[in-house]
This record gives sequence, structure tokens and C-alpha cells, in this order.
Amino acid sequence: MSHSDFKRYRGPIGLSLALHAILILLFAVQFDSVTPVEQPPQPEIIQATAVDEVRGEQVQHTKQRQEQAQREMLDQQRQKEAQRQAAVQQEKLEREKRALEEAERRKQAEEAKRQAELEAQKAEAEERKRQEEVKRLADQKRKAEESKQAELEARRKAEEQALRKAEAEAKKRQEDEERRQAELEAKRQAELEAKRKAEAEIKRQAEAEAKQKAAAEAKRQAEEEARKKAEAEAKRRAEADAQAKRQAEAEAKRKAELEAKQKAEEDARRKTEAEAKKAEDAKERAEAEAKRQAEQESRRKLEAEAKKRQEDEERRQAEAEAKRQADEDAKRKAEAEIKRQAEAEAKQKAAAEAKRQAEEEARKKAEAEAKRRAEADAQAKRQAEAEAKRKAELEAKQKAEAEARKKAEAEAKRKAEEEARRKAELEAKLKAEEEARRKAEAEAKRKAAEEARRQQAERELALREQLEEENRAAMEQQAKKAASDWANMYIKPKVTRSWLRPPSAKSGLSCIIQVRLLPGGEVADVQVVSSSGDSTFDRSAEAAVRKASPLPWPSDPKVAEQLRSFKFTFKPE
Repeated sequence: MSHSDFKRYRGPIGLSLALHAILILLFAVQFDSVTPVEQPPQPEIIQATAVDEVRGEQVQHTKQRQEQAQREMLDQQRQKEAQRQAAVQQEKLEREKRALEEAERRKQAEEAKRQAELEAQKAEAEERKRQEEVKRLADQKRKAEESKQAELEARRKAEEQALRKAEAEAKKRQEDEERRQAELEAKRQAELEAKRKAEAEIKRQAEAEAKQKAAAEAKRQAEEEARKKAEAEAKRRAEADAQAKRQAEAEAKRKAELEAKQKAEEDARRKTEAEAKKAEDAKERAEAEAKRQAEQESRRKLEAEAKKRQEDEERRQAEAEAKRQADEDAKRKAEAEIKRQAEAEAKQKAAAEAKRQAEEEARKKAEAEAKRRAEADAQAKRQAEAEAKRKAELEAKQKAEAEARKKAEAEAKRKAEEEARRKAELEAKLKAEEEARRKAEAEAKRKAAEEARRQQAERELALREQLEEENRAAMEQQAKKAASDWANMYIKPKVTRSWLRPPSAKSGLSCIIQVRLLPGGEVADVQVVSSSGDSTFDRSAEAAVRKASPLPWPSDPKVAEQLRSFKFTFKPE
């Protein structure tokens, strides 16, 4: 029995001893006061007067024996009564003792029940407290997670906004670049169109002037021929009549050759112009295709960079961005295809219009040629005589004009080619410089973006590590506090209950004990690390810890880990 149990039952035990002493005293007093058993009345003995001495002695001796027998019987009765009284007293004492023991057992059972109820209430309170502590820790963890998620969401939104802003700026720069390229292309097309119109106007004026000169020369020659013909009409009429048919055939043949030659030259000129226009169109298409490919390449690079950033940030955002970029790319491709088709239709319309104009011009020329042939046929007879002379002069003049025209056309073509080549080189140089500048800007922007992403990633990593470290430290601190609370609430009371006070222990003693536990609460080692100054008290504290094994073991693994080795102050009072 422990010292606390002895103190608890000291009063009842003393009362029981006092009752036993009182009962014994009562039994002794009752034993002394036992009255002798009354003997039944004896018949009166009438002694005869005539008895002799012997008979008297015999009677006396008999009387003595009877008295002795009565005394022995009385003693036996007294002994039996005393034994009976003692048995009654002993039985009464036994009953009282059993009653006291039963009362003591009931009292102990009630005390044990009360202690069990108190332990259960205490355990229930400790469990509620532990659950509240676990709930509080979970709420803190949840709040920390929510704060962390909110911070990450805000950072993600800021990055998305920065990315959208960068994409908007890039798109704006691209649109500005496309608009500038379109303006340059429109300006170049306007210059080419103006140049073609100027060349056509110069050529038309030259042809009109040549026609006027030819008409004036023909008129002058006709007048001179008429005058000469009038003077020599009579002389040459016979020869003219004879040679009219030959000359008419020769003239027709010459005209046919001349027309064929002019037609071949016109066809060659149109073919040259068509080839030049075709080459120009092919060049324009190649430039447009190169521009479109460059734009697509630029867009692909931008989309790849955006996709890479989005994949580094979050795959879901990357997929959404890729889908959006794909939609925009499809839209841009559709717009480019519509634009290309519109340009092709415009070119086809322009080609059809040019063809129609060429056919209209050819028709007009054919009509003029037919009219001219009719006039020539009408004047054939009048001009037959002068035609031979005029033919030589005209052939020489036409040859000279054709040679001059060929030289002019060759020179104009050479200059045009030279100008086109110079412009192409200039445009290629400007385009290469612009492309190099764009590439340099894109590379610088990419490097800056990569550096920004790297720094952002480093900051996020440092922040995550700091948050994780703070969370670990907070959770470790909470686990230590929970372990300390558990030790104070559950372990320390059990150790105190298992402690037996040494007789030499003074009040107010305390010591610090280092305890190592196995999983489940089994005590592996106990050591006093800060003595109370009383070695007996220290050893009793260590013995109380070992006696209380297994100690209460928490269900929380983090708290249990802290309790694998812990210290607590043992102070029973």
C-alpha cells in the first residue's frame, strides 16, 4: 500500500481498532459478572440421632463429595458459559470485522470507481483538448495553405497579366511592322505603277509623234509624188500600167512581210512585257511569301516562347494558351489566305483587264490597219511609180527607226532592270537590316524574359523554401508544445500516482528526468539529469517512471516522435 493510500485509510483503520478494543473490554466485564447457575433444591437430610461416629464420618464424607461434585459441575458450567460467551463475542467480532471489511471494500470500490470516473473524465477532457489542439493545428495549416495558395494565385495572375501585356506589345509591334511593310509595299507598287504609266505615256507619245511624222512625210511625199506624177504621168503611164501588177504583188508581199515583222515585234514586245510583268508578279509573290513565312516564323517563335513559359508555369495554362494561339494562328492563316486569294483575284482581274485592253488595242490597230490598207490600195495606182523610191527611203528610215527603237527599248529595259535590281538590293539590304534588328530585339527580349523567368523562379523557390522551413519550424514547435502538454497532462500524473514517498523525502523537492520511450509508450531508459539534492528522492522518481510503464502514448505521430526522448520536472507536491 502506498503512502497516499495509507493516509487515505488511516482514519477508518483507527476507528476499527478502537471498536475491537471496546468489544474486548465489554466481553471481559461480562465474563466477570457471570452469575452462578442455581442448583435445584436438594432434599433435606434428617440426620438420625442414633448414628454412630462412623456413619457420621461417611455422611460427612459423602456430603463433601457431593459439594465437590457440585463445585466441579458449577465450574464446568461457568467454563461452558464463558466459552459460549467468548464464542458469541468472537462471532460478533468476526461479524463486525467482516462488516468493517465489507464496508472498507465497498468504500475502496467506490473510491476506485470514483477514481476511474475521474480518470475517464480527465482522459475525455484530455482527448477533447487534444482534438481541439489537432483541429487548431489543422486550421492553422489550412490557413497557411490558403494564404500560400492565394499568394501563388496572385503571383500567377500577375505573371499572366505581364505575359498578356508582353504579347499585346509584341502583337502591336508586329501589327505596326506589318502596317509599315504594307505602306512600303504600297509605296513601291505606286512607284512601279507610276513608272509603268510614265513609260507607257512616253512610248505612246513617241508612237504618236512617229505616226504624225510618218503622216506628214507621207503627205509631203504624196504631194511631191503627185506633182512629179502629173509631170511624168504621160511618160510613166505605160510603164506604170505594165509594172502595176508586179508592183502591186510586190507591195502586197512587202506589206505582208512588214506587217508580219511588226506583228512579230509587237508580239515579242508584249511577250517581253508579259514576262517582265510575270517576273514582277513572281517577285512580288516571292516577297509576299517570304514575308508571310517570316511572319509565320516570327509568330511560331513567339508562340514557342509563350508555350514554353506557360509549360514552365502550369501545363493546364500552357494547353489553354496553345489552343488560343492555335486558334489565332488559324485565324491569321485564314485571313492571310483570304488576303492572298483577294490579291490573286485582283491580279487575275488586272491581267484580264490588261488582256482586254490589249485585245481592244489590237482590234483598234487591226481596224486602223485595215483602213490604212484600203487607203493604200486606193492610192496604190497613184503611188506605184513613186513607191520604189519611197520604199528604199522608207525601208532605210524604218530600219533606222527600228534600230533606234530597239536601242531605246534595250536601254530602257537595261535601265529598268538596273533600277529594279538596285531597288531589290536596297530592299533586300533594308529587309536584312530590319530582320537582323528584329532578331536582335527578339533575342534581347528572349534573354531578358529568360533572365526574368530565372530570377522569378529563384525568388519563388526561395519563397517556397522559406515557407516550407517556417512551416516545418512552426509544426515542430507545435509538436514540441503538444508533447510538453501531453507529458504534463497524461504522463506526469501517472508517474506521480506510481510514486512511493521515501521516509526521508522532504516537501517541495523536485528533479528533472530524461526519459526515452519505445513506440507504444514502453520506457527504454530513465535518468535524472538535474538532481533534487536528495539521492533517495531521485531514485524514487526514476522508480516511479519505470513503474508507470507503459506511459500514455499519443496517436499523433509528430507528437509521438517528440516523446521518443523528452524531459519533464517531477514535483509530486
